[in-house]
Amino acid sequence: MERYEVHGREGIVSFVAEALEASGARIIKTPSPDTAPFEYRAATPTGEILDLVCYAFTANKYRQGGRPEDEHRFQIKYGSDFDRYHYLYVADEPHRVTLMLGVHLEERVIVAVDPAMHNPTWFSSSVEFKDEHVEEIHRTGWVGWERSRSEARRKRPMPRVSFQTETLLGLKPDRFLRYVQLERIASSMDPGERLLLIDRLADERSPDVVVAPHPLELELGLSARQILDLIDGAFRLKVAVRGSAAEHHLRDHLATVPGVDEVRHIDQDGMPDFEVVFQGHDFRIECKNVLRRLSAGRIKVDFQKTRASKKDPCSRYYRPEEFEVLAACLHPVTEAWEFRFCSTTKIPPHERCLGHLSEKVYVEGDPWFDRVEELLLQPS
Repeated sequence: MERYEVHGREGIVSFVAEALEASGARIIKTPSPDTAPFEYRAATPTGEILDLVCYAFTANKYRQGGRPEDEHRFQIKYGSDFDRYHYLYVADEPHRVTLMLGVHLEERVIVAVDPAMHNPTWFSSSVEFKDEHVEEIHRTGWVGWERSRSEARRKRPMPRVSFQTETLLGLKPDRFLRYVQLERIASSMDPGERLLLIDRLADERSPDVVVAPHPLELELGLSARQILDLIDGAFRLKVAVRGSAAEHHLRDHLATVPGVDEVRHIDQDGMPDFEVVFQGHDFRIECKNVLRRLSAGRIKVDFQKTRASKKDPCSRYYRPEEFEVLAACLHPVTEAWEFRFCSTTKIPPHERCLGHLSEKVYVEGDPWFDRVEELLLQPS
């Protein structure tokens, strides 16, 4: 774990400690405000001991000229090393949890991001949010939303940095322990599924609720044993749990489609998720989750890869020859394991990257099919 010497962080370190106590935790060890990330040890109301690795930053109203008047932000940076990637420590042990958050001392609220989506990161990058988000945090105490990201304003290409849509969580201090337990379940989830879980937890109003991992069985529609088998057998391990769940349900669906003779699951980076034999012909299918929030009333697929190659920034976007069918999993929106299907020949080209597909894909009307066999029967 890389550590950084920092200054002036006493306020946010104290605020996080106060939030832990306000949410029902008992602090066993508090960190020094001079070394980041800030490491806390705390006991939950059930007696479980957790080690928290906090990448915490100062959030405030953004008052510089040229920016929207309603904008707030926190900058992801420690020190002044702005010329390299910084790799975060993303915990995978059961008792250790990595958190990444902005502490807004003026408003006394917290805005959190998924650290896995910011690993690696580049100092300094910003996470922006609006007055309306702050107001909703004050009103409800717990709210999530999706934030689009882009490399358009970057002065240099950053192929290893993810610019996928991400899910943000805003919370009051007395919900902090619930946020910790959420991160144990939701780290590395697709943004739509992460937001769905945040929305469900918003109904639990008691500030001392401790979210146990077992509801994940209901979320995924699988038994605990099936979930463990998926994690054990997946190439991308924990990162792919939610994606693997969608793929599991899609595989079961494809196996029941009339005319499908064989379904082969492909678990390799850079390859589509499935190869199916339909009426003697091979088709490749890529499975993607949709976002939780609608975009102008439309369901959107965040259709891009997490990283790009150093030599080709356009490699962040898919090529039409990589697979024939895109399967959009609607679970984040409908909360049911259902899919819509589209041919890659019907996805518009990317605006800047010749030979690549647009990352702006909406699930609506023609050319989407409810039944994959209807799509596969279309003339090529």
